Amino acid sequence: MINKSVPVFATVSVADSKQTLTNMKNHILLLRLSYWSAAIADFSIAILVLIPERMALSEIVYPMGLVSVIALSWGILLLVADRKPLERRWVLIPTIIVVGLLSLVRVIFALNQTIEFSLAFFLLGSALIALMAYSYYYSSKIETSNI
Repeated sequence: MINKSVPVFATVSVADSKQTLTNMKNHILLLRLSYWSAAIADFSIAILVLIPERMALSEIVYPMGLVSVIALSWGILLLVADRKPLERRWVLIPTIIVVGLLSLVRVIFALNQTIEFSLAFFLLGSALIALMAYSYYYSSKIETSNI
């Protein structure tokens, strides 16, 4: 027997809204993980390029300072995007491009034997790209299905 005091569509709506809320939390979690992991990588780069010995130099030179400032700024941009993860997910697109280009440059220099090849750096860049691309795609998919 159907209870006439509660419309049937209300119970379906509640179930759908719970599922939507769960999906939204998962999307936000993935986006935040992407923002923070890329920001931590950027902050690490900002610090590491300021160590002259790592660059086979005796003192800090101007390009090292530029790279450090750019990496620090990009990390801050990612943390700002984290404040409104769904609305600012577009930040991941240029971040994917930058991480991809940095990884490519590192591989090219390793092939030319200018630097030593590091599988760890290559895997880190690949993992960051995969995480950011998936979280961007995943969050875009749910938003278009809710419209």
